[in-house]
Amino acid sequence: MKRLLLFQAVLVALAMIACSSDDDPEPAPTPKVDIVLRSQSIAEGAEVDATTTTMLTLDYNNTVKVTGIGITLNGAVVSAKVNDTKPTSVDIPLALTEGATYILKVEKGAIASTIDQTVSAPAFTLNFTTKKEEVPIDDNEASYIARTLGWGWNLGNHFDTSTGEDNSPFQWGYWDNAKPTQTLYTNLKKAGVSTVRMCSTWGNYQTAGNWTIKASFLAEVKQNVEWAEAAGLNVILNLHHDEYWLDIKGAANDETTNSNIKKRIEATWKQIAEAFKDKGSFLFFETFNEIQDGGWGWGANRTDGGKQYRTLNEWNQLAVNTIRATGGNNATRWIGVPGYASNPSLTIDNNFVLPTDPANRIMVSVHYYEPTNFTLTPEDNGGKTEWGHTAAAGKYQTGSNEEHVVEIFKKLNDKFVSNNIPVYIGEYGCVMHKTSRSNLFRNYYLEYVCRAAYIYGMPLIIWDNNAQGGGNEHHGYFNHNDGTYLNGLQNLVQTMIKAATSDDASYTLETVYDKAPK
Repeated sequence: MKRLLLFQAVLVALAMIACSSDDDPEPAPTPKVDIVLRSQSIAEGAEVDATTTTMLTLDYNNTVKVTGIGITLNGAVVSAKVNDTKPTSVDIPLALTEGATYILKVEKGAIASTIDQTVSAPAFTLNFTTKKEEVPIDDNEASYIARTLGWGWNLGNHFDTSTGEDNSPFQWGYWDNAKPTQTLYTNLKKAGVSTVRMCSTWGNYQTAGNWTIKASFLAEVKQNVEWAEAAGLNVILNLHHDEYWLDIKGAANDETTNSNIKKRIEATWKQIAEAFKDKGSFLFFETFNEIQDGGWGWGANRTDGGKQYRTLNEWNQLAVNTIRATGGNNATRWIGVPGYASNPSLTIDNNFVLPTDPANRIMVSVHYYEPTNFTLTPEDNGGKTEWGHTAAAGKYQTGSNEEHVVEIFKKLNDKFVSNNIPVYIGEYGCVMHKTSRSNLFRNYYLEYVCRAAYIYGMPLIIWDNNAQGGGNEHHGYFNHNDGTYLNGLQNLVQTMIKAATSDDASYTLETVYDKAPK
């Protein structure tokens, strides 16, 4: 009897399992629907160009539709539609005027899910402004460029990371060990930065033959340019550590070498220029970085009868011609060109010749790190820990103090700026030193250089490689991920911005000079 009962129980259990799996399946879970804003083409608090900013794009995590109500710009209803090629994005057209403040509001219910139309995107508010029209003083475009570029910042050792080989990116990531975000550029703008110089090495992402740039790298650079644009920043985009294939000594001495390099220059700049030709006037190009033969201005260029100088002039002209030929906004975009090694003295020299340009929009790019044994290598043998007229004997480099800054900057002004040719200092800086006293002189040096650049009409861009601490190669000011301050340098950064941009007539080189460390 017990066996019969046990058998019946087993049959019942099997029947239940069969019914559960076949006759009464579990209902599939309903997918969760939510609407989250993933990105926006204008950052909160940004300053944008009224002429070129004609659309705000909001991108969500799900496909959406526009209900047609509740989207306003300064209280006036504006139309919007789902992007033609991206159903998760909504395009809101903008008609902006210069020098204005805007509040754009998207009410809850204005944008809804196409999966579940009862689910709406959350309310969204965006505050932004447009730039005032900059009218050059006395039609002096050099003054206009100085005011526009202001004080800038280099995204150093990121996109310029280089292996020195074609089609061979650095396998451990970028040298600065960072992943820039929209927040980086938004915080830079809030801090008072006007310009970001986005140093980029393209050769590591090119294949021989047609020298095609890898699409993913170009897209990554473009994303950062657009983040900076959304934050209201200017951008300078260049060829940076491509010097490994820009063999100027070889090109100067062999026409075949020069011809092959010129073909690659043309192919490279054509691709970059085509990718960005629709970008507005916030974007500037810079043909090359520090072209030299390895001697940093003290090599064969001193003895070759000017062949390397003439070759660089030829390359600059080719790059300008290539950019202009792509049309669009590149037809009139400002382009910076360097002298040999970006050295101010070798740029002032008559061997440097400006490219001809039908648009008449060529700028001169120089770098200033003098004296390098104080600004770059204080830890090396022969390094210096102090600078300026109050420095202790033996601790400073003779002939490279305040009077040298004034001498070089005045010569640049006399040759270029006074003749309405803009000059910008694409890199300057001084590493953080390891003692409090040395850093007092470092701070003094940086303020003096910035104020002298302002006095002589040249904007300037600090070098930053995201390094913390002190010693050689320690140039960190802003975190390259999110734009927060590094090394407690907020006060120094604000001092440099003031020195580089203040119109206060009482703030002179003499007042800075009088504050030198004792």
